[in-house]
Amino acid sequence: MNKEKSGIEGLDEHLSQKVAASHCMDRVIEEIQEALQTACRISYRIRKISKKETYNKSVPWWIQRLTSLRKKVNSQRRKFQRTKDNDDLRDHRKEQYLASKAEYAAAMR
Repeated sequence: MNKEKSGIEGLDEHLSQKVAASHCMDRVIEEIQEALQTACRISYRIRKISKKETYNKSVPWWIQRLTSLRKKVNSQRRKFQRTKDNDDLRDHRKEQYLASKAEYAAAMR
């Protein structure tokens, strides 16, 4: 590629000239695809997955009931944690949170 013209315009002009000069369009497409794949391999990190990670991918709340119970437990916990000034209300919300947490744990089992 010409060093004088850089950036998108230079790249666009270079690719246009290459396509216009070529007799075999398939070969040009393969070269461009290979260049893109090489650029992606260089710029992106490839993360290797260990055997342990492949076995622990299951999500325990895959049914709708468990999803709603989990949301309810999180909501009750937030209400309990945010109640600071009223001790009676805090104790009541703590009981609600622990009850919903126990129900969720039982449903998980």
